[in-house]
Amino acid sequence: MPTFTVDWFDKNIPNFIHIRENLESVDSILEIGCNEGRSTCWMLENMLSPTGTITCVDPFANTHINPFNPEKIADNRTTETRFRANVTEVKKSKQKINIMPEVSYTALAKLIVKNQQYDFIYVDGNHTAEPALTDACMCWGLLKPGGIMLFDDYLWEDEPDQFDRCKMSVDAFTTLFRRQFTFSVLNYQLGVQKI
Repeated sequence: MPTFTVDWFDKNIPNFIHIRENLESVDSILEIGCNEGRSTCWMLENMLSPTGTITCVDPFANTHINPFNPEKIADNRTTETRFRANVTEVKKSKQKINIMPEVSYTALAKLIVKNQQYDFIYVDGNHTAEPALTDACMCWGLLKPGGIMLFDDYLWEDEPDQFDRCKMSVDAFTTLFRRQFTFSVLNYQLGVQKI
């Protein structure tokens, strides 16, 4: 059985069920920010097709890494080790997991060059303004028409400075790309379905 030290995900399960019901099939998922793999495990068990692929991007640094203000990633790989053990336990035999242990900015650039496309993208990486906007814009081109992109912690207000939260970036993204999607989820999380 997977082991977790925190639960930031279970409150979001109704949104994931709603999304799954609104997608014809989910053969490819991109997850930005995986931590110990609680959301990844849920998607492997309940969302991804039995032969699907999930790509997981996370530097597993136990802190938010801002690619525009580079920091050395810690050598402590405890979170990554726990993530790998957890997803291995729940993965179905023909499902594939592509783990990219790096910051989203560089990982997404690699996926863009490879012309990857995804049915569902879960954006739950760095919550500060600049990386959140960058993740949104870079992920948009990776989302298939009809696919859904979900932003976690849209209404998160734990940090007093708005530049340390993602809402302003998600609002900027949805304003600029408004003609290309319909809203799918709008509560503590925000989801958009590509037209």
